[in-house]
Amino acid sequence: MSPSSFTFLFFLLLPGVLTFAECSHGLRRQKRDWVIPPIHWPENDQGPFPKKLVQIKSNKDKETKVYYSVTGQGADTPPVGVFTIDRETGWLEVTKPLDRKQIDKYVLFFHAISANGQPVEDPMEIVITATDQNDNRPIFTQSVFRSTVLEGAEPGTPVLQVVAMDANGTVSSSNGVVVYSILRQTPDQPQPHMFAINGSTGVISVAVAGLVAQAVPEYTLEIQAVNPEGSRLRATATAHIKVQASSMSGTAKGSLTTHVLNTATGLPAAGLAIHLAQLQEPGQWTEVVQRWTNEDGRCQPLLAAGEARAGTYKLRFETAAYWQGLGHTSFYPFVEVVFTITDPARKLHIPLLISPYSYTTYRGS
Repeated sequence: MSPSSFTFLFFLLLPGVLTFAECSHGLRRQKRDWVIPPIHWPENDQGPFPKKLVQIKSNKDKETKVYYSVTGQGADTPPVGVFTIDRETGWLEVTKPLDRKQIDKYVLFFHAISANGQPVEDPMEIVITATDQNDNRPIFTQSVFRSTVLEGAEPGTPVLQVVAMDANGTVSSSNGVVVYSILRQTPDQPQPHMFAINGSTGVISVAVAGLVAQAVPEYTLEIQAVNPEGSRLRATATAHIKVQASSMSGTAKGSLTTHVLNTATGLPAAGLAIHLAQLQEPGQWTEVVQRWTNEDGRCQPLLAAGEARAGTYKLRFETAAYWQGLGHTSFYPFVEVVFTITDPARKLHIPLLISPYSYTTYRGS
C-alpha cells in the first residue's frame, strides 16, 4: 500500500478542478503520513447544503472497486455528521455551517477499502480549517481623541493617531484589519478637508495649508473605522484638534515638556510619536494629548502653562515605529515613563535618550 497512490481533487470556489496527481517518486511516508495542506472553508456559510469540499480518489480503483469512508471529529465523533463522504465517488461534503468560535479546525482521516473490506490505502489525514468571518464591530481605544497643531503647519505634518481594535481577529488575520476615514470636519473652514487620515495606520495629518488659530481655534473630526471584510461593521469616534497660535509656539514653554535624543547618532529624534495619559483610577488611563517630535527632537508642550494637575501621568514613546523608519529593529517596541506631579505650579521636563537597545530618562526642569 503506497500513500502516493492517493489522488486528491479539490473543488474550488472558482470554476475548475485542481488535481494532485500521482507521484510515485515524490511525497513519501517518513515516520508519519505525509501532510496535505489544510482545506479552508468560511464559517457561517449559508448553503444550500450539502456542499462539496474535496474529492479523494485512490489509483487502486483501476484494479478493484474502492469504497471510501471518513472518520474523526465532525464525521463519526461529536459533532457527528458535519462532514460526510460518498462511499463510491469519494466526494467529501459539509452538511451545515461551521462556527470557528466553537471549533476552528477539524482533523479527518480518509479510508479506502476494497469490496472485501480490506484496506487498499493507509489512512490519509486532512485538516479542515474554518476561516474567519468578521462579525464583531471594531472598537476605538477611546471615544474622544485630543491633540494640538501649530498654526501654519505644513501639509503632511502629523497631528494625532486614532486606534480601533477588531476583537474578532489578531493582527495577522485579514479580518483583524480596520480602515479609517474622516466622515466630517467641523467647522469646514477655510475648506472642508483641512486634515487627512491614513486609512491603514489611523494617523491624522495636515492636508492643506491655512490653519489660523484666530480664525478657527479648534476643529472637530468625526472618524470612522470599518471592517473591510465580512459584514463591514463600523464604529465612530471624535477627534478634537486645537490650533495653537504661533505666538504661543515656544517648545520650551508649558507645564510639561520633553525632548528625545538618538544616542546612536547623537542627533535629535525627529518624527517620534508621544502619548500623554493620566491615571484616573487604578488601571484606568485616559489619554490627554498626542505629539510628534520635530527636527529638534522636541514637540509642543504636553501640558500648557496652568494645565497641569496633581496626579499620576504616563508618557509613551513609540520607539519601534521610529527605529523602523530608520531601518533598524528596536528591542523595546515602546518606552513608557510613569511619573507623579505633586506641584502643578512647577515646570517639569522629562527627556528621553534612546538607542535601538537601551533608553535613559530623568527629571529635568
